[in-house]
Amino acid sequence: MTTRTKFIDNLAFAKKNDHLIDELLLVDCPRLNDFLHHFSLMSTPNMLPSGLIHYELLGETDAAGRPFLHLTLAANLITICQRCLNEMPLKFALNFKYLIGEVGDFDLMAPEGDGSDDYDMQQVSSNMDIVALVEDEIIMAMPIAPTHEQLCGEIVSQSGGEPNPFAILKGLIKP
Repeated sequence: MTTRTKFIDNLAFAKKNDHLIDELLLVDCPRLNDFLHHFSLMSTPNMLPSGLIHYELLGETDAAGRPFLHLTLAANLITICQRCLNEMPLKFALNFKYLIGEVGDFDLMAPEGDGSDDYDMQQVSSNMDIVALVEDEIIMAMPIAPTHEQLCGEIVSQSGGEPNPFAILKGLIKP
């Protein structure tokens, strides 16, 4: 088991217009693993392997001198469908923009605050954990109860395998 952590000074990173491209293994994201079925490093053509999270972090300052971070991440993960209880792949391609500032700077009621939804706020930190940020964003993007988009296979009964007493009524419904 590897435990990789990456820390940056987010304000300096943004002001220097730094750029970082890297990949994480799911073993580096133990909280995310609680939401997943399993992972493997098998892949299909033109797709990221499941179990890998590719991310890119870009720092910049805008015309007003405000520091920003842009996070782009992509992952193919496997969870369990809550309807049929079979494996279900999830494909993520996410983009985030963060304004870096002190807590007092985040007062949206201030006249200079634009109340924009174009970015999130990130506290100035000399040791911001990139792995934790990536893991948090994927966890927040995960569906609460993942289900297949198309009709699932056989529905699993939760009552110990006994047949559903209302199943006979399904045949009475005419389309």
